Amino acid sequence: MKIYPLITLKRYAEQVIMFPFVLLGKGIAVLRPLQEEYDVFMFFPSYALGGAEKVHAAVVAAMHSEKVIVFFTKRSQNDKLRHFFARPDVKLVEIDRYTGSKWMYWANFIYRGICAQYINSQRRKTAVFNGQCNFAYKLLPHLRKDILKTELIHVSEKKFGWVTFPYIPFINKRVMVADSIIRQIMQQYRELGIPEKYDARARKILYTVPVPETLPARLPHPVKKIAYFGRGGYQKRLYLLFAIVRKCQAAALPVEFHFAGTFEDEVPEDLKPLVHWHGRIGSDEEMYRLHAQMDILVMTSLFEGFPVVIMEAMSCGVAIVATAVDGIPEHIVDDRNGMLIRATEEAAIVEEGFRHVSRLAADDALLASIAQNNHQYAVDHFSKAVFDRAYRNLLELP
Repeated sequence: MKIYPLITLKRYAEQVIMFPFVLLGKGIAVLRPLQEEYDVFMFFPSYALGGAEKVHAAVVAAMHSEKVIVFFTKRSQNDKLRHFFARPDVKLVEIDRYTGSKWMYWANFIYRGICAQYINSQRRKTAVFNGQCNFAYKLLPHLRKDILKTELIHVSEKKFGWVTFPYIPFINKRVMVADSIIRQIMQQYRELGIPEKYDARARKILYTVPVPETLPARLPHPVKKIAYFGRGGYQKRLYLLFAIVRKCQAAALPVEFHFAGTFEDEVPEDLKPLVHWHGRIGSDEEMYRLHAQMDILVMTSLFEGFPVVIMEAMSCGVAIVATAVDGIPEHIVDDRNGMLIRATEEAAIVEEGFRHVSRLAADDALLASIAQNNHQYAVDHFSKAVFDRAYRNLLELP
């Protein structure tokens, strides 16, 4: 049974229930309007340290001279990336107190009305951009039809898809980072009975990262440096990475592991003396200095779009060992850019990851070749100019 009509019916029922709160919010916005006009309204969950947040900041930076207002709708766990969003023509507004509270959920309804009135009352042509933000999806039905509504969705996880599915008709353009993600989401459309007329709204735009103009000379390290930088959580399956660490230690491989990010509490106590912990990295300069010292980046994710940390590592000539999920195989070719872990059973993932690390650690010539390949790939594919033009076209800006 195709359940999309039921999903739509549920959305209608929710809109009826919350209508008085939305109307109240619109009234508040009329009494307390914005003091300026804006070309683009953007909505993001937070500015905490993370790959998605770096991409969101890059989208903001692509707005070269436009007036932009950015709403953050969830409490940020840290402020490491806030400064990336702060720009001369950008106003940052944190509304998480009202939109991210489980105890004040009625305030979320009111803020849908406030933001809708702000956007609908703009006299200049304006556009809305949603960076995978739950609040922004639920705002969409309250916006004028003539306002351009766009989004960036990082992964095809169906769990998050249930947030987006009811609002597909309101999104004019949906950006994804990989062809595989587009295919997976189209498959979800068919399973649910979402009309095919919405398929054409999907498009692919690759992320951008800074790319050094030249790759510094990399002398072979007698002890190879293996990295994981980022966050934890069930998606990243760091317990598989930790198992690879243990196998490398047991085999006395000439390797050392370097970790950085927000997952220190997930590192087992017995492993902490065996790894180098670099903490939370908040600046590109610091992150790239760290990448430039590494030989191999290892990721054991359950699903991904195309991780920013892989792009950064490739820019610095680091070899990639990663699970062959979603967008990763579109950019990583065995022996050219690194090695893919194709196993799907967890024990086999650990074994295959260990074999790849062992092989790379023993082959300086292969690591040197991969370093050159990855830097050139980054030069050819991760251009800021291409990224900026793609997002300006998306938002129909000159």
